[in-house]
Amino acid sequence: RKGGAGGGGGGGEEGFGYQGMRHQGGMEGGGFRGGAGFGGGAPPAWLTNAVHEVCNHPGLCDPPLDPDTVLMMLSDLPMGAAKFILQRAQAKADTISDPIGFIESKAGEQREALAKKQAKQVQKEANIAAEAQRQAMSAAKKQGLNPFVHQPVLQDRSAARVGGKQDKVVAQLPEHVHKRIQWLNQNGGLMQPVDMSRVSGALVATQQASQVAVLARLKEQGPGIEDPNAWLIKELRSERRQEQIRGGVVAAIGEVTVRRIEWLNTKGGLLQPLELQVARGPLQSVGPEVRAEVLNTLKEQALGIEDPAAFLVTECRRIRTEALEAAAEQGDEEAVKRLAKKRRMEEGGEGITV
Repeated sequence: RKGGAGGGGGGGEEGFGYQGMRHQGGMEGGGFRGGAGFGGGAPPAWLTNAVHEVCNHPGLCDPPLDPDTVLMMLSDLPMGAAKFILQRAQAKADTISDPIGFIESKAGEQREALAKKQAKQVQKEANIAAEAQRQAMSAAKKQGLNPFVHQPVLQDRSAARVGGKQDKVVAQLPEHVHKRIQWLNQNGGLMQPVDMSRVSGALVATQQASQVAVLARLKEQGPGIEDPNAWLIKELRSERRQEQIRGGVVAAIGEVTVRRIEWLNTKGGLLQPLELQVARGPLQSVGPEVRAEVLNTLKEQALGIEDPAAFLVTECRRIRTEALEAAAEQGDEEAVKRLAKKRRMEEGGEGITV
């Protein structure tokens, strides 16, 4: 079986490699440290072995599973979730008609469950912080003090203003984001400190992985940015737009295909980046197997393709036309009509999508 992006197995030449979702970093000492996930590097041995065991299972070989595809589907999941999915696939091997679809579906369920768990944890932390603040303010009032004069905990968290809706927004942010900002204000060489009262709303509205990515860029570029707060708000807005775009493309062509495109853009040696929105149209017009075939061809011929987007359009159109011609030869009347219409329009100098 041929390796790579297609629907074959794990043999053959180098496949798409391993590409996880953007991982969340942490911070230790003077800088950021890598967090969960494998950051696009090689998968751990236990996962590789487990995936190959599933791909070689007699009950899951029709259609055959591609190890690279399975690895990409599980790349962003915790160890326990990935193991659970692979074990379920083996346990239900005799009843699964579409193994790759089963694994993709279970991976989606695990991500949803993790997102709900994370949301509950964020809410729990927010409730604890709000209750602690309420008790502190109540104690201060009993002692005849003004609770708004001195709040050392919030000052440690980048001097966020106390009280009202703003403080509730700040409390929704995870601890590691507060620590990153605190580190940037103390050690990042910023021209101005990051003001949580200004940026907390933009941070809360953005996914955590994107928060981390933007703060990492601020760490690298900080000394040259005149207004870090305005810069953060703008970059977070841009990240949210990209999240929306990516979500729409994933809905159209699938998470695995999107990750392959992202891998090509970062590690595939493309002469020009392939934008997700541009790739969506041609890839949506063909099936999953054809998408994998086209992207694998793009990977193999990357250095000789000047315009990856144009290549996708041409290649997908060629494959659709070949499929239409084959159907017409087999007597499919609808295919015959569509093929005749296509040829008439081509002779008249007009393009047509088939």
